[in-house]
Amino acid sequence: MVGVQNLSRSDVDVDSVRLSGTVLGLTFFDYDTRVRTTVPARGSANWTVDLDIRDLDGRATGLMPIEVALRDTDLHTVAKATGTASVHGSLLSIYGLFGLGLLVLMGLLWAVALLPLGRHAAPAEWWQRGLRFLPAGCAVGLFGVFALSATRLLSPTTAVDVSLTVIAAAVCFAIGALLPRLTPARPA
Repeated sequence: MVGVQNLSRSDVDVDSVRLSGTVLGLTFFDYDTRVRTTVPARGSANWTVDLDIRDLDGRATGLMPIEVALRDTDLHTVAKATGTASVHGSLLSIYGLFGLGLLVLMGLLWAVALLPLGRHAAPAEWWQRGLRFLPAGCAVGLFGVFALSATRLLSPTTAVDVSLTVIAAAVCFAIGALLPRLTPARPA
């Protein structure tokens, strides 16, 4: 059921309703349906919306922020409401595969950060060692956002996304900066 109140002095034409789910600025699902109605000036309208979301389990899983938008004939949003949906989809959904991709990226970035340590090739300056770990820290934060969402512990929001990524990046920078400078072993 969708309800809207028009507080303006003119009628508002509503052509369609869109339901969408977005995480980290990426839209993982959106569904549209036509309603073709007019909300009178200083009036309200209520109607039932029938959306076919049978394929949602292949698009997402976990807690996701959603938006319901009323759009005019030019597809401009005239009103919107936000919320959180608990999607019981598959790990093999688009969102699940995105998370697995983040996990692979995180592993690769950690390998890039740690491999020089095995060769005793860490930079001499503390801040350079810290910078080597910064991309891996960002990946940890982004994967953390996905993991919290997929396990239904926390719904991603811009504040959560940025905070978790910045904190993880700062911690990983500090870990890298605090590592001792290793000197190459000299042959005997």
